[in-house]
Amino acid sequence: MQILMILVFLGAFIGLIVNTGRKLFLWFRPLLSGTSPLAFGVIYGIIMTSVIVLFVLSRLPDSRIPREVFLADHYALGVAVYLVIFVNFTDFVLFVLRLSRMLTSPLPKGAAFSAGTAALVLSVVLSVYGGIHASGIQTKNYEVVLKEDGKADSMKIALISDIHLGYVVGETHLEKIVAAVNAAEPDLVCIAGDIFDGDITALENPSGLQKLFREINAPYGVYACLGNHDAGAGYEGMLEFLEKAHVRLLQDEEVVIDGRLILAGRKDSGPIGNQGSDRAELDDTAKKENLPRIVLDHKPENIGEYDRSTDLILCGHTHRGQFFPVNLINEGTMDVNYGYYRKNAKSPQAVVTSGAGTWGPPFRIGTDSEVAMIQVTL
Repeated sequence: MQILMILVFLGAFIGLIVNTGRKLFLWFRPLLSGTSPLAFGVIYGIIMTSVIVLFVLSRLPDSRIPREVFLADHYALGVAVYLVIFVNFTDFVLFVLRLSRMLTSPLPKGAAFSAGTAALVLSVVLSVYGGIHASGIQTKNYEVVLKEDGKADSMKIALISDIHLGYVVGETHLEKIVAAVNAAEPDLVCIAGDIFDGDITALENPSGLQKLFREINAPYGVYACLGNHDAGAGYEGMLEFLEKAHVRLLQDEEVVIDGRLILAGRKDSGPIGNQGSDRAELDDTAKKENLPRIVLDHKPENIGEYDRSTDLILCGHTHRGQFFPVNLINEGTMDVNYGYYRKNAKSPQAVVTSGAGTWGPPFRIGTDSEVAMIQVTL
């Protein structure tokens, strides 16, 4: 059944791509005089196939293709995605208008050209805006009360996730993230996974990136858990990188922070490749110590695994959908997509960040690249 669904999805995806090329040729035929449909189709097919193939190759470690090619391809992928979306949406709207006889059939040349131009311009404009907006770092503030009885205590925690260091996200963007964190003056910094984009060999200047991590100012240090992309053939290299970056990685283990709280970090529940060992259960240290426990768990879908021995769960992974219209799909289909969440009064509280980086097309439309600042009352 699962294979059948994959084949159906793949067929629909290819069909939309093919229809996009067909409509572009028909709508812009006045500008393509002398170009045969076959020639246009071959050129269009080569371009679209190259974009997809290069993206797949960028997922493989130790690629010899210049990193500049992969960087350009990620932007091209975003433009291609929007082109497929808007051309097919425009085609559907024109079909409805013809069906309701608000437009004649066949479509007038002027209307066809205008429709194609609108779809093309919208794809480019949104891509440019998305790329620019993704490069900025916003700060989102939360206040979370963990214990309402006893002597009041507080701690400011910076939560970041989904940096996805690799061909697209590098020193320039990480420098902005570190600046945003330091500007908020946190007591503790937590990274909720996907520090890497699955390939440690994609880092252009590892020592420079490590230096930036070491510049984070937090009295109680920087801690992290693993995300689904922090895995694979370069897993051991990732561990070495984090050690040199002074980022303490918690792999299904807990530490006590200043005698005030317990911080736990989990391995990812579905890593893309090797993470050394399988995900293990946490012990009951929090109950023994009678301290509030905060857990770093990359995927918010795991929130239901925790009971009252956990007070707060910090997650990422969703990117909040990252760009339109995926952000709307996430909102409509996911129980926990973004922000503060608590199922009921007996459940742990949770904060899900949209992440500080990007995956795939380096766009942010309808979402932000962010650092979440959480004022925790202990």
